[in-house]
Amino acid sequence: MMTMTKILLLAFTLITLSSAETTKDQDLDGVPDSVDQCKNTPFLDVVNQQGCSTRSLIFPEDQNNDGLDISFGYGISNNEDTLNREIQHTAKIQLIYYRDEWSYSVRTGYFQTDLQNGMQDTTLKIKRKFRLNESLKIRLSLGVKLPTYDFIGNQTDYTLYSSLTYYPISSLSLFSGVSHTFINDEEETDPLQDINTFYAGSGYFFTQSLYANIAYSYAQSKFTANLPSRSIMSTLFYKINKKWFTTLSYSHQIEDDTLNNSLNIKFGYSIW
Repeated sequence: MMTMTKILLLAFTLITLSSAETTKDQDLDGVPDSVDQCKNTPFLDVVNQQGCSTRSLIFPEDQNNDGLDISFGYGISNNEDTLNREIQHTAKIQLIYYRDEWSYSVRTGYFQTDLQNGMQDTTLKIKRKFRLNESLKIRLSLGVKLPTYDFIGNQTDYTLYSSLTYYPISSLSLFSGVSHTFINDEEETDPLQDINTFYAGSGYFFTQSLYANIAYSYAQSKFTANLPSRSIMSTLFYKINKKWFTTLSYSHQIEDDTLNNSLNIKFGYSIW
């Protein structure tokens, strides 16, 4: 009896493997590669008979129609290098208007530490998106940071941004970006300098509603006496429904002699 059971199990295994070999399904969506028109859909996507996702996760900044989004965020960070501001809480609000390949945004916030509290600087940004093809996108931006943070010598700063996103397959993204900030603050004690930043990373669409990425960033300090910071960052983006979305982001500075972590959560609503 035991021998017969083993023979049946072996036969079933061989039949299953043979069937899988003749009906290859690279992305395991239930549609054979021979008829699958979208061979790299995320594993948990619901697909049609052609193997293509019935819905796709579209970031707000990638939408083609005109739109207006508002978002509210909360963050907490610790920084052992900053005296009397080791723990900082922040609340932010952002408004973004999308029109064709352009977007216009305003963001401001409020911070609180054990000894200080007040408004953060207010940032205005204009961004232009260029679609080179279905897989490659470039964005160029200009930002103006208004000195709503109250400290002596604070002046208006200007930032140029550029970023690139490439989709080698529909569910995978590769991205990078650089920026240069022109610092106009008045020097009080330490000499100041313009700021250069760089980041690069990769992300994956796990479902029609969930995207996650991880990236490395390099950022100079506006104080010439401070070393640049190097961090590992990760972000989760979740589309709750047609109107609501949320992001959760974490950053960890990787220098051995410092400890600087931040955690932020944001909820956004598409007004139209």
